[in-house]
Amino acid sequence: MKKVLYATLLATALLSSCAKTATSGINDSAKRYFDSWMSINYPDLKPTGIGTYTIEDTPGTGPAVGSQEDSPFVYVNYTIRGLDGTISSTTSAKVAQMLGNYDETSYYGPEVWGRTGDALSAGLDDILSDMKVGGRRTSIIPGWLVTSQRYDTPQEYIDNVSASTPVIYDLEVVEVFEDVSKWELDSLYRYVKRNYGLEPKDTLKTGFFLKKTGGPQEAVAFEGDTTIHINYIGRLLNGMVFDTNIKDTAIIHGIYSSSRTYEPQSIAWKKDDYTQIQMGSSDIIDGFSYALWKMKDKEKCSAIFYSPLGYSYSGSGSGIPSYSPLRFDIEIVDKE
Repeated sequence: MKKVLYATLLATALLSSCAKTATSGINDSAKRYFDSWMSINYPDLKPTGIGTYTIEDTPGTGPAVGSQEDSPFVYVNYTIRGLDGTISSTTSAKVAQMLGNYDETSYYGPEVWGRTGDALSAGLDDILSDMKVGGRRTSIIPGWLVTSQRYDTPQEYIDNVSASTPVIYDLEVVEVFEDVSKWELDSLYRYVKRNYGLEPKDTLKTGFFLKKTGGPQEAVAFEGDTTIHINYIGRLLNGMVFDTNIKDTAIIHGIYSSSRTYEPQSIAWKKDDYTQIQMGSSDIIDGFSYALWKMKDKEKCSAIFYSPLGYSYSGSGSGIPSYSPLRFDIEIVDKE
């Protein structure tokens, strides 16, 4: 009788165990860890929205961020850290210096984030949606909200999204806007007026300005396809130099590389099609090649153009953020 009872109890236990395994969620372990961490560090904090947690909040006084439709683009400063406090990314030069990993070749400052098409994670979009320009917020995003997927309730995220690492965002909303091209052009117009006395009517094509800064009074145009040699300096509009082939300039701005040869750069210049102009075997961004196409022998010019003629929404490396207008100071030093 005891053997039968024991076998029955064992079978019941095994069935119960199997049932629990079958109904366990994909985030059970992650949620237990997160809930435990929250109970130790922020036991009284209540979730907001779809399940993010706001630690500190300094409300802004400017326009509201609102939905993706209200503000498709936001201009923000941020610092991202893990639950252990380790900082993985920041737009603050001061924070980078404090960490000892400041890099002169990297851009520090506000960045443009596009929000449409669920470009931001669900948790990050939730944090931003009820902020205002000028506001600062420190918030925790659980791992199951670090996703581009969208659901209606916190439980749906927990049930359907394999958790990433939870993160803490320190956010500041600097500006919001609907049209990123207009925003860029407006900043470009202010820059060229302040620095070169140029007006929007002086554009050679949309978002492109060219200002002669030196060279012969009556420079001679190139007659046909030829090879020219140039010196150049590439800058952001805040003055940061991100590229140059001039050694002294590279040293001064902290971007010198001992593996690079600093000398006038050879350019295959084309008379009839500026898009075919090449630097060595490499293609050139549209704004730079168009500037070269418009220049004459021995001229010095500054070309200033918006990001659709440069690196657009992707930026380039750590030195050129998304949607960055650029300035290139170019001198044609020789031709063959």
